[in-house]
Amino acid sequence: MKTALHLLSHAIFWVWNLAFIGVVYLWILPEFGLEMFDAARMGEIPPAFILSILGILVVPVICTVLGGWRLRKHPILLMRLFYGVEAPLFGLCLLRLFLIRETTPASAQVLLTVLGAIAIFAIETFAGYAAYRRPLAWVQMVGHSLVLLTGVYTGALLLLYTVPALCAMGYSFVFERYWMQDLQWMLQHPWQLVLFSLFVGSCLVFVSMPYVMVNFYVRSWHRIRSAFGKQHGQNRGWATTGTVLALSLALFGLLQWQPQAKAFDLLETVPATPAARQALVQQSDTIRAGLLNAYLSRYRYLSPAQESNQLREWYRYVFNMPKSGAQFFQNIHNGILSPFLYKGWSDDVDQAATIYAEFFDAPIQRGEQQAVRNALQATANRDGIQASALNQDQKIVRLAEQTVTVKEQGDWAEVEVYESYENTTFDDQEIFYSFTLPESATITGLWLADAGSVSRFPFVVSPRGAAQQVYNGEVERANNAVAEDPALLEQVGPRQYRLRVFPIPAAADFDNPGGLQLWMNYQVAQDNGGWPLPQLTEKRNIFWTEETTYQRFTDQGSETATLTEFDEHHWFEPSIPAQKQVRAQTHTVDFSEGYRVTAEPVGGRSTNLKNKTLAVVLDTSYSMGRQIGALEGEIAFLQALQKHNTLDLYLTTAVGDLPAPPKQLKAFRETVFYGSLQPADMLQQFTQQSAGKTYDAVLLMTDEGSYELADAEIEVPELTAPLWLVHLGSQLPAAYEDQFLQALQNSKGGVVTNVDAAAQRIASEAGDVLDGYRWTVEPVEGVVDAGDEVFRTIAARQAILQRSREVDMTVVENLDGVHAIAKRTGIVTPYSSMLVLVNDRQRQLLAEAEASADRFDREVETGQDDLTDPNNPLNAVAVPEPGVILGLGTIAAALIRLKRQQTTIR
Repeated sequence: MKTALHLLSHAIFWVWNLAFIGVVYLWILPEFGLEMFDAARMGEIPPAFILSILGILVVPVICTVLGGWRLRKHPILLMRLFYGVEAPLFGLCLLRLFLIRETTPASAQVLLTVLGAIAIFAIETFAGYAAYRRPLAWVQMVGHSLVLLTGVYTGALLLLYTVPALCAMGYSFVFERYWMQDLQWMLQHPWQLVLFSLFVGSCLVFVSMPYVMVNFYVRSWHRIRSAFGKQHGQNRGWATTGTVLALSLALFGLLQWQPQAKAFDLLETVPATPAARQALVQQSDTIRAGLLNAYLSRYRYLSPAQESNQLREWYRYVFNMPKSGAQFFQNIHNGILSPFLYKGWSDDVDQAATIYAEFFDAPIQRGEQQAVRNALQATANRDGIQASALNQDQKIVRLAEQTVTVKEQGDWAEVEVYESYENTTFDDQEIFYSFTLPESATITGLWLADAGSVSRFPFVVSPRGAAQQVYNGEVERANNAVAEDPALLEQVGPRQYRLRVFPIPAAADFDNPGGLQLWMNYQVAQDNGGWPLPQLTEKRNIFWTEETTYQRFTDQGSETATLTEFDEHHWFEPSIPAQKQVRAQTHTVDFSEGYRVTAEPVGGRSTNLKNKTLAVVLDTSYSMGRQIGALEGEIAFLQALQKHNTLDLYLTTAVGDLPAPPKQLKAFRETVFYGSLQPADMLQQFTQQSAGKTYDAVLLMTDEGSYELADAEIEVPELTAPLWLVHLGSQLPAAYEDQFLQALQNSKGGVVTNVDAAAQRIASEAGDVLDGYRWTVEPVEGVVDAGDEVFRTIAARQAILQRSREVDMTVVENLDGVHAIAKRTGIVTPYSSMLVLVNDRQRQLLAEAEASADRFDREVETGQDDLTDPNNPLNAVAVPEPGVILGLGTIAAALIRLKRQQTTIR
């Protein structure tokens, strides 16, 4: 019997290891290894997976070498190495690769305990007990207490699976005999026979694991405890084990707490009073942790506890047990596996995202961007190809070259921006820019070209909704077809623009990155002796380095000063110095549509704001709590204005009844910043509170806000006074929802980053003054296109702006009218976007979209990724067949049958 056991030990160890090494290193790696390592180098395999893949590759090799070098004459030690070290490590790598995603404190404790136990067991296998090193002996005693705990824990868990697996496989082998159908074919194909044998051996290892592993781990603990007891006293050995077990179990219990239940309980009822809202704000960290844990539950846990029922259904099927009896085993299983189970339901994900936005005034993917990224990095599930909020500041596509050329034309200039991009990944990528320009600046061109090509794809000016529809359709189409380059440039605010380009082609190989070229032209007025450049508000997937080539040229071809200091967060410097500083001039342009546009220079900015009645509306959403310092300074400025003007303060609220307007500006200090508010909500509340009072201007004190949460269904009230959005923190929002943008334009107001700028514009009747010019648009009859031709495109924007204030812009015919001006002059406006198309198919799609009734209906770009739903391995979506009990078995059988079919076809 002893000889037979020794032979069996050698057979299990050497046959499985050599078969595995042969399959992996002689077949899998030559076939797929290079691609796998290339993907790892390119960052397409999550970093956490690389260690797991390497572990699967090297653990059997290392154990084989150690077994042959140190243990080949000791078959029992070979079995201890195999079942106590190699198989558990190999199994952990497989679990990490296919099941375990982002770890939590509870799951991390279990995994670290298991890894520590494996290491301690390995040391004892090779080195025995450290009898002559007292400190190491104590370490071994403590460690082997964990070995005992790990053996019992993993043995109990595996036992729940191996009993029905053994019965099912035995039934399938004896009675159904699926394996006999392929045996003859496999005998003719040795590689398939090796693969099948490896599969069968792995199944045997799996079903024997709990019995052998528990035996080895318990015996290992017993040997160390006995030796330790003889040297230091039996009571100390037992006390050490008891203490370690007690502390481990206590920690196991403490780490079971999950924060989402507390967060959902806190927000179950709407806080009706400021004190209740303040109490919730003070618990923001608890709420944030809970909602984030619920939102990422699919990535942090294997399954919701209530939906973990696969084992129950398996027991019912294999043993024909009643549901109540099978549930007993399921409950034991869920208790053992509780660190990996979510205490909630799968629909908590959507609920958490909704509640987060309502409480924190931001989409959860933007507010918790890094945490969501980390969760995605811990799983094979990736975000979409579209550049979303999760890709903000991600270093995916490199800006290889950036050139700015200025053609000065007196007090105005034509600025051309050229960029070339390099994509070193093996996937097509989208890049995204959100940026600002002076209000009177006008974008006049957009072109694309393949890398190294001098032939450009031209732009078309299209209704904003049709352009967005075609562009987004091309991005979605790229999931199932070859991507073809479109680019979309939109105006989404008085000064805000959005540029998206897809795709930047994938790299052919490491030495040949994918490339694309882009040109953008705009006209702008001289400001303080310089030509303003686009200022970045957000970038996605694009980055630049100190190796990026920067060039600046004038129209005479002379190079101006380049960037003085590299900054990865700034796209351009504020401006380029003008070669000739020219005084502002008067410009007049006539349009055949019946408009005469005149721009007259105005003097210095007026700060003498007197005898005005102003309404100050305060945004009280949660995100404004970060702007308290800036708000203090702006309120102080308003108090100074109050000496010569009348100011009324209006407070908004995200929940509860509207507060009464306070009598003093300093009352804002008592405000509780809570919940989510959109500008349309705040204006509706202001209209209700002001009760028909008239004002010379309305100042809405807000922050950057959350454009992604904008609701186009919220009606914006009609304002009788210019609306000025004062965005605190010197950061303009990326965009405004179209309905609100229209209301802002109709009011003859604008956007600023401080009250001083708003006061200057109000004092100079700034609805007609932009960037140092007073603009007048007069209707004239019987005119033809005439006047300053250089100035025509700039004047066209002002004509469109004036026209949009005079007519109902919800009527498609009126929208068509202003779009006709934009199309004829080739400019971007809030109603007309630039789209670069590269083939007839895209042009046909655009023609169809432009003919639809909703061609001007632009959707809010939420910027949110639809995250994939990782598979729930513990939920019984279907009853398994006896022959497909193990996932590994399914894969192996599929490979065998696929290979057989391919051979038959040949």
